[in-house]
Amino acid sequence: MKPQFLAVLFADVTESTRLYQTHGDISAHKSISQSLLCMKSAIEAHGGALLRTVGDSSLASFNDCDAACAAAVDIQLGHATLPLSVRIGFHFGEVIPDAGDVYGNAVNLAARVAAFAEADEICTTEEAIARLSLKHRTNTHYLDNVAFKGVSAPMPVYRVNWKTDSAHTVIITGVPEHERYQHAGVLKLTIDSRRLVVNSERPNVSFGRSEDNDVVVDSALASRNHASIELLRGRYVLHDSSTNGTYVLKPGAPAEFVRRESIALDRSGSIGLGFNPEDDSAHVITYCTELD
Repeated sequence: MKPQFLAVLFADVTESTRLYQTHGDISAHKSISQSLLCMKSAIEAHGGALLRTVGDSSLASFNDCDAACAAAVDIQLGHATLPLSVRIGFHFGEVIPDAGDVYGNAVNLAARVAAFAEADEICTTEEAIARLSLKHRTNTHYLDNVAFKGVSAPMPVYRVNWKTDSAHTVIITGVPEHERYQHAGVLKLTIDSRRLVVNSERPNVSFGRSEDNDVVVDSALASRNHASIELLRGRYVLHDSSTNGTYVLKPGAPAEFVRRESIALDRSGSIGLGFNPEDDSAHVITYCTELD
């Protein structure tokens, strides 16, 4: 198959498992179906191709980044009336078409960027930003350089301000970036009966077997300097620097494995240093974000 360059979009419903637990199978299935229909309608309305749906997520491709961006915004707007939230990522790159689907690193990057995004958020890459028209580009801002699996160097990641008030702020106010994106809450952590917080006064906490860490973890699976959590541009980000990697378990999703890369933490979840938190280890780190 001849490679093509396309904009690849990945949209993922957040906390769907919790919806099944709190609303029951019938009601939750109906909500998920409505969510997937909303994604499909927005994708096709902007000339995109819905390539596949897996569980509660959709993968789509577009010929240009403006169409991908507009579809992402419409997906978020459509979910404003639904009981579910969605996170979206899109990237522009080379893909290999095959039997109505596409494959390649661009697909993997779109999924990684979507996983980095928080609920109700759209994130994208520099490759996509460079191909947006001025109309769409003015409603974006830089978040951070993020290390993704399979990429040799950290990649710049941007947020699309799809809400009217957010876009208005970016274009008109001229507020400095470091003031514009202050985090509204603190990240509360619990490990081995110990509790601590990460916030603007304590923006970084390190974990590992070495005594020079903020939290010393007595586990053979943990590296001497295993990982850290940092308050970075308005979000909490876990950085792994270990040998065995780190597992992050978020509500409604399988555990995600990272090694020598970073991942944004959502509102709540659990972390395993070298092991899957689902294995019920005594060294599980639980976290949640709460307002000050």
